[in-house]
Amino acid sequence: MTLYRKTRKLFTKPNLFMQDFLSKRGVNFNSKLRAPSHSNIKIMPVAIKDSPTDKSKVTIIKTANSKKIYSRVALDDAGETFYARLNECCKNMSMPFMTGAAPDKWMHAFHINHTDMQLFSRIMDFWFSDNENYFISYKKNTYSIKEAISRKDFYAQGNFDILCVEKEHHDSASNTKVYYSSIIHVVTWKKLDNYSSESVYSISEKNKYIHRLRAPAFEAHMKNHIKIDDDDNVSDIAFPIDVVYTWVDGNDNKWKEQKEMFSAVDQEIAIDNIESDENAGRAYSDERFRNRDELLYSLRSLEMYAPFVRNIFIVTCGQKPEWLSETSPKIKLVNHSDIYSNLDNLPTFNSSGIETQLHHIKELSEHFLYLNDDFMFADFCTPDDFFYPNGILKFFPSEARAYEHDIDDSREEYIVADRNAINLLSSCSNKKSRMIMKHAPYPCSKSYLYELENRFSKEFKTCAANRFRSITDLRPIAFMQYNFGYHESKAIQSDISNRYLALYKDSIKAQLNGVFVTRKYKTICINDVGITDDKIEQTNELTRDFLESYFPFKSSFEK
Repeated sequence: MTLYRKTRKLFTKPNLFMQDFLSKRGVNFNSKLRAPSHSNIKIMPVAIKDSPTDKSKVTIIKTANSKKIYSRVALDDAGETFYARLNECCKNMSMPFMTGAAPDKWMHAFHINHTDMQLFSRIMDFWFSDNENYFISYKKNTYSIKEAISRKDFYAQGNFDILCVEKEHHDSASNTKVYYSSIIHVVTWKKLDNYSSESVYSISEKNKYIHRLRAPAFEAHMKNHIKIDDDDNVSDIAFPIDVVYTWVDGNDNKWKEQKEMFSAVDQEIAIDNIESDENAGRAYSDERFRNRDELLYSLRSLEMYAPFVRNIFIVTCGQKPEWLSETSPKIKLVNHSDIYSNLDNLPTFNSSGIETQLHHIKELSEHFLYLNDDFMFADFCTPDDFFYPNGILKFFPSEARAYEHDIDDSREEYIVADRNAINLLSSCSNKKSRMIMKHAPYPCSKSYLYELENRFSKEFKTCAANRFRSITDLRPIAFMQYNFGYHESKAIQSDISNRYLALYKDSIKAQLNGVFVTRKYKTICINDVGITDDKIEQTNELTRDFLESYFPFKSSFEK
């Protein structure tokens, strides 16, 4: 049967036959049709762990011998190759279709008439089913092409996705294969009965560009393979988005000596003031500055799951990670001295103080994300996860609240900083807002941070002058801009799937394994807090193993 199919393909469509022939041998047919090589992938049905409208596809299957995970990435060679060939095959078979209006810019959309599902399935079977890199996903399940088109419910349902494997990784420790796949989203149109006096066609899902077309327009678009006009739409985020990291190498001996020298007097004074609370005084703790190369893996996660980022600014005290390559035009190293208004406040070891200065970064975009180096993108993200198209910030409150009446000066410095901000808001507006954010990327507005600095210049300067965390601090990004911004219509409450992983917990190994297997969080934070000295080495090894398994591919930012 296979021989018959291939012979028929050779004589009916020789150009496509040659594409298949060369593609399977890793030869570039032309610059637009480059084929990947993943010949060792086995086809198996898998269960999808996401909602029908969520295009951050993650599919998981467990077998007696292994686990298989499919995770969405942006379009690359495999997806572009498939999409170009699908267009050509459908044209050659005189099948009407149109393109454009994809749910986001990192996938393609392909529109067909639902009455052409049988023809489309024959095209998929004839030209693509021999390739083990392509799958069809619908109704929360993923199948090989042959399996999908053999199912009756495939023809009854509406829209579906074609997954194209771009990369794969086998994690030997957990015997898990992860297939990183781009998406071609297939949209089916149906004729509406008794809708109006005119014939009208409609799609069965939400789409920010199009929903219905009258028959003449629909038929013309399909016949001429029109790309639906999705340019310059107000629902799209068109502004650039940068990322800012703060980073320190706490293992650097020169930095340690400097920290010990400047902390001696400050710490002695602080200890006198915090004896009533065992949690206070962590401003000087080594755990706040410990380095496990989290930044390396965070950058890997960014390159894999946040393709919309323009520039990456890494703010340091003049240090540079040994593994970092500065050849990428995206990477910009920023010294504290480049952004601090008063250089007498340097060196600083106060992350809250640094927050008061980050918006001073030269060439920083108006909209940016602020990440600690222990924040990771754990699934595919788009700009809409963090901002609205009109520029308003999204923010992600946790269940925690900073109740100022229960916060005195003996509490930990960052908690007192939030009390200070609550009191500032109350004094200027007679309103209170106590929301504490999740440990997830912080969407920021540069102009609004400048506005807050100008309004509360005294408090900003005091915080910037504190070399270590202090009870006179503020947290302009992580707390102020959201609690103030919500009141002033600059920011709106939203949500993002996030997992906070506290490394001190006895259950941390099981938690890390759960995150790895389920892949249900868009962002994660691996927080270094409360680890006893006898568990540091064990925790370091566990953390590195997890990060290397979850983010196995070297990024373009590494040497």
